[in-house]
Amino acid sequence: MKYSYSFFFLLIALTSCFSISAQNSQGSKTIPVAAFQKLLNETKRVQLVDVRTPEEYADGHLQHAVNIDYEGDNFKKELERLDKTKTTMIYCLSGGRSASAMKVLKNEGFNDIYNMQGGIMAWQEAKLPLANRAPVPEWKGMSVADYKSLIAGDIPVVIDFNAKWCGPCKQLKPILDEIQKEYKGKIKIIPIDVDENKSLALSMYVRNIPLLIYHEKGKVIMNQEGMLDKEGLIALFKLRK
Repeated sequence: MKYSYSFFFLLIALTSCFSISAQNSQGSKTIPVAAFQKLLNETKRVQLVDVRTPEEYADGHLQHAVNIDYEGDNFKKELERLDKTKTTMIYCLSGGRSASAMKVLKNEGFNDIYNMQGGIMAWQEAKLPLANRAPVPEWKGMSVADYKSLIAGDIPVVIDFNAKWCGPCKQLKPILDEIQKEYKGKIKIIPIDVDENKSLALSMYVRNIPLLIYHEKGKVIMNQEGMLDKEGLIALFKLRK
């Protein structure tokens, strides 16, 4: 009987562990495009949210997605029209804003949240369809030939892929401006807005911004995603006065 009781309590403990594990399986997750699409198609109680600007949304979005602009003044207020008991799936252009939005949703009491890794750019790279896409030219913005002319020459060139809505990009800009000024003649730093040059960004597989691409004589030497302080960038670019 002693053994039976021990086994009984062990069974309860194991069951509790599995139950806790199952609960912890819910939460905030960032998943690849293929997994995102599969989950979207197979989940019955789901709400899909596009957290880009209304202008971006109008340029093409996932079918049945509602638009709640993460950068808008009423983002939290707009979340009130969503159902917290449903699975919530979110995306943006490249995954940055939606990752930040996911934290807000979690703080607001949403329990089952999925963010699409790489955003719309990764969705398009996978050649998946967009709804309500306005007719646009085959190529939008700077051409590849124009880009190649920018990175040519003997002076190293850093291309700064950014966007107006990107918070880290705004923080990085004055740092890059200082470096450009202090090391004039030793480096060129050229900003390129991904929204104004969507075709180029897609062709170069720009998935996260800010993205710095360092070139020497037209060849890519290194990429740097995200923020770095001034000293870190100077060291990365091997700049000396």
